[in-house]
Amino acid sequence: MDDAWQPEALRNRRLEQLRATMDDYITRNITQVEGNLPVFFGHVATTLDRTFSDLDDRSYDDFIDETTLTLFGATHETPTPEFLEKVLRHAMGNKRRRKGRATLDVVAALKLIDAANYHQALEYLARYRNYDGRVNAAIAYSYYAQSWAANRKPEFRPDDMELRAREEMLGLCRSHPPLDRLGVFNRRDTRLNQIFWFMLDLAFTWFPSEPEFYRMGILRARLEEDTGRRQRLLAQATERFPDDRRFLVGLFNGHLEQRNGSNAAAIVKQMMQQYPDDHEPIYFGLKLAILGLQPESYASFRKLAVLKQFPRHLLLMLDAVLEVMCNRKTESYLCFDEAKKASVGRDHYLTTLEYILQDFVEGDEDRAKRAKSVFFTSVDQYCMHALKIGED
Repeated sequence: MDDAWQPEALRNRRLEQLRATMDDYITRNITQVEGNLPVFFGHVATTLDRTFSDLDDRSYDDFIDETTLTLFGATHETPTPEFLEKVLRHAMGNKRRRKGRATLDVVAALKLIDAANYHQALEYLARYRNYDGRVNAAIAYSYYAQSWAANRKPEFRPDDMELRAREEMLGLCRSHPPLDRLGVFNRRDTRLNQIFWFMLDLAFTWFPSEPEFYRMGILRARLEEDTGRRQRLLAQATERFPDDRRFLVGLFNGHLEQRNGSNAAAIVKQMMQQYPDDHEPIYFGLKLAILGLQPESYASFRKLAVLKQFPRHLLLMLDAVLEVMCNRKTESYLCFDEAKKASVGRDHYLTTLEYILQDFVEGDEDRAKRAKSVFFTSVDQYCMHALKIGED
């Protein structure tokens, strides 16, 4: 039965269960594990092969990486170069893709950081600068920690190590590396993420006029699905950089996610004042009126849209969306016919959209409800793309 196909969700759940069992074994038997690393890693590989015979290479290697992370967290050994390399050698030897060891080197570096061996940690981390922005933050942390150990007075002028930390964070700001390439560390509470947030908070004070640090924080919070932190950063960024529309767009979308219509309306009003000739705030006003089922508000923004030469085919599509969201089936068909006439050259998309609309009009209650949601989401994404609206 192990060779039979399984839904990915079920497979992932079983993999998490094996992960928990392996972590518990390592914690309880760390002395034996340290004493016979070849046998231990061989056991891990054999267990994976036997339990998940069709596991893809990335998931397989990620499991080995996570095992190494747990091992370093539980070990009583002093992280000497010899011990670290011994563990990494056996971990690499049991991975399927035996090239590139970025995750394992960062795991070793974090162990060295926790042992206050920052110099050697830097040797591991420097190889992966800009591979993942969190590595850059860990490099900066290694410099800053050395400065803090030597100079604990807050009024002390920054020494060479702190200046290096600041330079590293500024380099991160300029280079725009991804923030999620090291998948093993993507959980919210990992040590690498803790270091990233610590250094980002320092960067806010070191470089208060640099919006890029807020952009990175908002992106990382989104990746961690930390809605509270993301909203706080958006609010701070909007207050500090009121002319940066990326943050206004992000704050508007955040308020929508939290179903906070009044705050979303305030953002629309602010954008209307700052960008009176742009289509972006008009679209947000139309969208908010649709979601709030407010035909009168929609009509007001629609009049303004016509005056500001809003793309006609998008406006007619939104008319259909309003009728759909208000459960007016006959009217939605009439509006959609008008949208089709105005959308020459977009037959493929409109045909798909018409099938969804048909489910809304003719389907049973559950099917109509799903179709309504899909219809709104599809047109919303289409309009956002056409108007080039985005947080980044």
